[in-house]
Formats: sequence, structure tokens, C-alpha cells
Amino acid sequence: MKKIFALTLVCALLLCGCGGANAAAPETTAAPATTAAAEATQAPATEPTTVPTTEPVVYRNPLNGEILDAPFTDRVFANTVSNMAENLPHVGVTQADILVETFVNKNNIIRCLALFTDIEDVEAIGSTRSTRPIFNQLAQHYDLILSHAGGSSQALEDAANRGIDNFNIDAWEVSSQGTSYRDKEYNRTYENTLFGIGAGIKAYAEAQGMEMSLERDYGLEFTEDGRPADGETADTVSVVFTFEGAKKETIMTYDAEAGKYVYNQYGQVMKDQITEETEMFTNVIIMDTAISTAGIYHIADFNAGGTGYYANGGKIIPITWTCDGDSEPFRFFHEDGTPLEIGVGNSYIAIAPTGSPVTYGAAETAAEE
Repeated sequence: MKKIFALTLVCALLLCGCGGANAAAPETTAAPATTAAAEATQAPATEPTTVPTTEPVVYRNPLNGEILDAPFTDRVFANTVSNMAENLPHVGVTQADILVETFVNKNNIIRCLALFTDIEDVEAIGSTRSTRPIFNQLAQHYDLILSHAGGSSQALEDAANRGIDNFNIDAWEVSSQGTSYRDKEYNRTYENTLFGIGAGIKAYAEAQGMEMSLERDYGLEFTEDGRPADGETADTVSVVFTFEGAKKETIMTYDAEAGKYVYNQYGQVMKDQITEETEMFTNVIIMDTAISTAGIYHIADFNAGGTGYYANGGKIIPITWTCDGDSEPFRFFHEDGTPLEIGVGNSYIAIAPTGSPVTYGAAETAAEE
């Protein structure tokens, strides 16, 4: 009897517990089944997004293409340099980013203009001669600070009219500020013994309140390898500057080991008078230019543009060039109109009067154009 009673009690307790649990649970309403279409409406699928990648910004020196840590905003300086046979060798032009050669006035007078993005480290430049209208034109096209050894009233008035920053480093009040010195040790006439001092030239410009910061386009585009893929052989490149009977030849010979063109004129290789460093250039650009005269001085119609040649790495191609105004830079193009990219490094530019013969070819032969 005891066993039957115990079993009955356990069953009763179990029934009670189950009934209590059901009574305590709140009533719930089952959520309707969600269709696939409804789910799509409630939570639309999103396309996976990709974050666009951007190329890192590369800052370059605007005259030689070398990579910089920040944009170039300094002023470019230029100094006039004699280029007559009796006034050689040059000094300091091996440190120039660009060396321009051109006739400056009648009687076969030819000079160079050396452009520097960092003139401060150039201990000597020259020999420095007077400015000429065609140099004033170049200074206007590139907003240059131009240092020179004075000039005629016509040349100096022209510089003032063009509004270029310039000064005479031969004047006592300027040279005494450490802008220049005379070196009579070499066999030169007195007028060819003046040499500019880079740090002094920059300091004097700053002291005169000339703007030292400038953001502008210099018109040049660069590539690490500037050798024209479709160029003709140009181990030697010769340009004979020719104007009304006056002639002067410059020959560039390619040094494959250095990867540069060596500057030859008057039957000799150009070497720095002080350091004896050979004058060599990565790029050679010849600009066929409409030249006329104002009085005895040469002037160029740069705004007319023209044709020319570009040599790099022992190869040469014909090019065209343009200029959009008196204060605009030169721009260079392939014959098909695409922009020309020149090699990273320094450049020699010949501003040759229209019709000046250009020859080029292998070291043994040269094709005349």
C-alpha cells in the first residue's frame, strides 16, 4: 500500500508542475513568415565598395626634373656669361640647370645665359657680361632674377620696360655687397674678368625686396629616360648659328659612359676654368627661331613658335615648340603634337636663327638637315 501511495503522489506533483509552468508563460503571437521578396525590400543588398587608389604626388625641380620633397616655389636666377673664344673657359655653368646660347647683337657677338634653381651654392659664374634685349626677353618669359654686368641704355631701358627683376653686379654699390669679384690672374681683357658669386647675388636680391617665392609653370615635362624611342642616331649634333653672314658652330658629342653630351666649340672641349669639370648636358634642344634686330641687338619672335630638334642618349628627333605670350614659358612637342618629355638632368638650349644648319649622325658621319 505504501508503494502505491508514493507513486500516486509523485504523479500528482508532476501534473501540478506542468500545469503551473503553462499557466505562468505569457501568450505569444507567432510572427508571420517573411518571404524572400519581403526580406529584399526590408534590407536591400549593397554592392561591395572599393576605395579608389591615388598615385602619390611627385614634386620635381621645374628645370631639371629631379625629385623634390616639396613643391618648388623659389625664384629662378639667371646670369649672363661671355661665350667669345677669347673669353673662355667658362666658370660655374656646370652647375646651371639650363644653359642657353644665342647671338645677342651684330658683329658675331654670342653669349650664354645660365639658369639656376639653386644659385646659392655656385661660388663663381662667368665671366659675366652685360645684358642684352634677348636675355631680357628670356627673363620675362620665365620670371627670372637676372644678374649682369650692366648694359647699354637701350638694353637697360628694355629690361625696365619689361618689368624684370635685374641688377648690375659690376656696380660698386652692388659688388661691394659680395655679389661679384674681379679675377685678373687669367689672360683676359679687363671687361672679361668679372665673376658673379651665387650666395651674394641671392642675398642682394633679398635685400632689395625682390620677391623670393613664386609658383608658376615652367613648361617642361620630364621622364627618367628621355632617349627618343624612334630617334635617329646622334652621336654628334652640330648647330651653326647663322645670321646675316655671321656664323658660329657648336658641336655636342655624346659620351655613352656619362650618358650626356659634351660641349665643344672653337675646336676645344668646354671645361670649367676653376674645377676643370667638363661641361656636359643630358638634353640638347635646338630652337629654330625667328630672329631680327632692333638697332644692333638681336630680338626673337618667341610668340611665333617654331620647329627644332631634341637629342638625348645618342638619339635625335625633330620637334615643334610654342609660346603663348611674352610672360609664358616655351612648350615642346613631338611632330604629332603630343607633349615632349625630356630626360631628368641639365639641358643645353640653342636659340638658332631660322635657317641655321643642323647636322647629326654617328661619330664618323653626320647627316645635314
